[in-house]
Amino acid sequence: MKKILGIALLAAACAAQAQTSQTVQLVPYPYLPKDVNFSLGAVALYMPKYTGSNERRLAAYPMFDAQWKNGAFFSAVNGLGYNFSKDPSLQYGLRLSLEAARDESRSSKLRGLGDVNTAIETGAFVNYNIDQNYSLASSIRYGSGVDHNGLQISFGGRATTALNSQNRLSASLTANWANTAYMQSYFGVTPSQSAISGYAQYTPSSGISDIKLGATWHWNIDGNWSLITGASVSRLSGDAGKSPFIFQKTPVTIFSAATYRF
Repeated sequence: MKKILGIALLAAACAAQAQTSQTVQLVPYPYLPKDVNFSLGAVALYMPKYTGSNERRLAAYPMFDAQWKNGAFFSAVNGLGYNFSKDPSLQYGLRLSLEAARDESRSSKLRGLGDVNTAIETGAFVNYNIDQNYSLASSIRYGSGVDHNGLQISFGGRATTALNSQNRLSASLTANWANTAYMQSYFGVTPSQSAISGYAQYTPSSGISDIKLGATWHWNIDGNWSLITGASVSRLSGDAGKSPFIFQKTPVTIFSAATYRF
């Protein structure tokens, strides 16, 4: 079953490069207007070629989001999962998410490090909505990395304010912890990789891999169309930031998305 659901998620999210969010962002059950709430659109991103790169690339992906009142959700942002709670202040459940691939061919600075393929992660999440403007989020995800034994745990908070009936702003702060297997896959250099790439051998330990600050402007153009624009800046910390092929410890991503609600 996991394999079937994972293939569906990979296909829908353009598996070669797409990545779901570290934490889950769901509309609380009482505020869902329909039994099935669906939107479709596209997002453009200006982002580093890989985490820690000082080179940038422009990418575009389809956006989709489906959330059912029974608790199920399927989203390019949230992944595929189920929220077991009907309490508007508490959300908890299980999900499948994606960790994006890192292709060696994307940058000359990755030469000799090999590819890290897109991974399907199994995990769980817990969110607590303090009120309509403030919320806390956490997640655990397992299955990323070269040997698919990478583990990540994320904690964060979000603040939202409405400017008027059509516009709102939000800010978020998230910290991500990763185990040794994940850190080695994405930031380490093995002896064989060192011999080919020229980078010194590097074996990072588990710890906080990054802290991310984000800001988003959400404009409801009308009852169906929305425009979402924002940016995020991460700070690679601990052993992740000390990796020999990390050239930018504070990578910035800028994005803009247009969606249509059915």
